[in-house]
Amino acid sequence: MNTITSFTLEEYKTNQNVNLSDFAGKPVIIQFWVAWCPDCMRELPLLEQFYKSMNNDEITVLTVNVIGREGSLEKRDQFIQKNNLTVPILLDEGTKVYDQFECRSVPTTILLDQNHEELARYTDQDSFQDILYGISRLLS
Repeated sequence: MNTITSFTLEEYKTNQNVNLSDFAGKPVIIQFWVAWCPDCMRELPLLEQFYKSMNNDEITVLTVNVIGREGSLEKRDQFIQKNNLTVPILLDEGTKVYDQFECRSVPTTILLDQNHEELARYTDQDSFQDILYGISRLLS
């Protein structure tokens, strides 16, 4: 298992810097996405529903918009508004954090345990059910 080195990115709505170490001792779900990706368009609203229904004290959900792979920031903004996304959206600096996590495709969802060691990784080949199963293992 890899322990993830921390990162700091700006949050889309608040313009505040968010650091992975802000969530020390808590499991974290990180999903990398772009607005032009059909799998992202399907998965992000599901992750949003999960985020709204969960106990935020138990687990942290972060999404990372991969600016360096994003086609149009305007389309991204429209996607966020259309889906009323309330989940934290961090803005990658190009593909810096995407590359740090050695992602190969979008969406990529990474589950980190409370020590921020990678427990599981899901790509566009996996279903949201697979991710939910991983989350249930993460919380048990």
